[in-house]
Amino acid sequence: MTGQVQASTLSSGVEWARRLGVAALAGGIAGLVAGGVGGRLFMLVLARLNDPRATGVLSDDGFVIGRFTLAGTINLLLVSTVFGVIGGLVWVAVRGLRFGPRWWRRVSVPLGATLVIGAMMVHSDGVDFTLLDPPLVAVALTLGVPLLATVVVAWLGDRWIGSDRTVWQRMPAAVAWTARVALTLFAGWALVDLATTISRIL
Repeated sequence: MTGQVQASTLSSGVEWARRLGVAALAGGIAGLVAGGVGGRLFMLVLARLNDPRATGVLSDDGFVIGRFTLAGTINLLLVSTVFGVIGGLVWVAVRGLRFGPRWWRRVSVPLGATLVIGAMMVHSDGVDFTLLDPPLVAVALTLGVPLLATVVVAWLGDRWIGSDRTVWQRMPAAVAWTARVALTLFAGWALVDLATTISRIL
């Protein structure tokens, strides 16, 4: 009996380690694609839409607007990948809290992540959303990064992990629903904050 318990514990530990590795890999890929490649393309679009006088100005993220250097591109790719790995680990921690029909399960996490991360990325001071025109395009492209990243990490992670069974299903239902309510309130706060910031920008 003891041997069976030890084997079960070991198997469970290996499975959780596998899930963390999968989430980190999926997150890294998502960050590289959305934040690295996508972010570079978004910067290119904004640079083309704006007055040449904006070229050379240092953005709030430390990148020079309109100038695309190898070192800057590599730095963006690396930073985006690291943040993607972190995002992947957060995703695997909350994926078991998804509920409802399949379409809502697929939409809820990207939507919530976009609101929360967008509230942190979009601000009414600095140059990113005051110097660059049109401001709504800058906001939309900025929000597109966490949205795309979350969609990619969820798609890859779900395919690679397979089972929807997580630690949340082993807990009392009240615990999972308390966490869902807390995350919903957090996303609601982020929505209000984001809407307020956008109104200030406009």
